Amino acid sequence: MNGKGEDCPLSAAAETSLSVTPTDTKLGVHNFMENILDQNVYFHVLKLEGSFYLWIGLKPARMDNLAVAMATRLDQVPCSSALLGDRTNLISTNLSQKLAKSTGKQVFISCSLPDNRMLLPLVEKRLHEELQTNPDKF
Repeated sequence: MNGKGEDCPLSAAAETSLSVTPTDTKLGVHNFMENILDQNVYFHVLKLEGSFYLWIGLKPARMDNLAVAMATRLDQVPCSSALLGDRTNLISTNLSQKLAKSTGKQVFISCSLPDNRMLLPLVEKRLHEELQTNPDKF
């Protein structure tokens, strides 16, 4: 090689005219927050191709657990699994199943919320409202 890049296959490609066609993005980030029972609940969505990751919590950037769920042809109930954290805490696992069933996508969820029987239904309600309002964000 002579130091000028003449022997490099990329230098030839750089001289070739390329056309770029804009396409719909399959990746995205969506954040929203709701005050529920006098607590700020944060929602962070990472949209992926055919799936999404959802983090829900009271304190930003804290991940206590991670669960995944996806629909299968073998059962009407999506299969789910806890990947990280306390396996006896089923909040993320149950929510991932519900969302996988309603969206038809593979769903990863980290839910860092206290086990509060009054809070969780309201969080789910807010999440479903957001799914109805902005389905393209999931």
